[in-house]
Amino acid sequence: MPTPDLATTYLGLELANPVVVGANPLTGNLDGIRDCAAAGAGAIVLKSLFEEEIRSEAEGVDRALGLESDWHPEVYDYLRAGLGMRCAPRQYLDMIAAARRETDIPIIASINCVSPDIWPEFAAETAAAGASALELNIALFPDDVHEDAARLEQRLLAIVAAAAKAVAIPVAVKLAPHFSALPNLVLRLRQAGAKGCVLFNRLYRPTIHPETLKVIGGDRFSNPAESALAIRWIAVLADRIDLDFAAATGFHDGNQAVRAILAGARAVQTVSALHREGLGQISAIQTEIRAWMSRKGFASLADFRGLVSQARHPESPLFTRLQYMRRLDGA
Repeated sequence: MPTPDLATTYLGLELANPVVVGANPLTGNLDGIRDCAAAGAGAIVLKSLFEEEIRSEAEGVDRALGLESDWHPEVYDYLRAGLGMRCAPRQYLDMIAAARRETDIPIIASINCVSPDIWPEFAAETAAAGASALELNIALFPDDVHEDAARLEQRLLAIVAAAAKAVAIPVAVKLAPHFSALPNLVLRLRQAGAKGCVLFNRLYRPTIHPETLKVIGGDRFSNPAESALAIRWIAVLADRIDLDFAAATGFHDGNQAVRAILAGARAVQTVSALHREGLGQISAIQTEIRAWMSRKGFASLADFRGLVSQARHPESPLFTRLQYMRRLDGA
């Protein structure tokens, strides 16, 4: 049998394989990007640029301009509009341009944002710099007792709509799992202009040290058991909503990657495995996928993508409440 073909498409981009290096410190500099590409990544998501960084720079520009008392108001407005988005983020844009020059795989920019009003111009700059796509890591935390779920979701949708309007490149949204009606939200993300959805973001997990009484960081890295959540929801959503799904959190080896693709994922993001095992894990995951495909007689990813999704098996109770009930009964 010929060597199985791992080629896939994600966000309309051609990938040689589905293993995508997710946003993390390894993709925050050009050397790391080169290393990930050389190790065989199908695509790379750059380390996220946080909205707070853009806001901080904009505030710095305000202070600098404020020292000049003789600016004509129109000149001030012109400089403020241009400089606020182009100082500290300039390094990020330069990195995108350099990465595109020095690698031949898709480079996906990432913005960690919480509002729709400050960064659409910068999102357009990422496209102009050469980003293949834009991933919005929207980490809205429901910490306001006066904000209901509908209002929080509307904020998220406004961010996506602003991005889709600002850029011509495809936009993916990386979500946290804490939404009460996830299928409907994902459908509305598509209607707002998203082309892809990454499930799921692994939120910061602080805890409390009982001796020092201080808030400390939780586990930095995911574990393979965490992949089940993404697999479940991709299986529920794939082929029901016209989006490309990428699986994230807990995907350390080829076994989890195969499960995600069976559920309907077009790409699998990995981060923690690379920090624990090294960049060689990128090719190890691909080797494991190919070995499984050879055993099962699949020649391409398309042969089994979504094979176990609920869209293909609407009668199946595998990912529903019935399965939960059977589990509790020990069936």
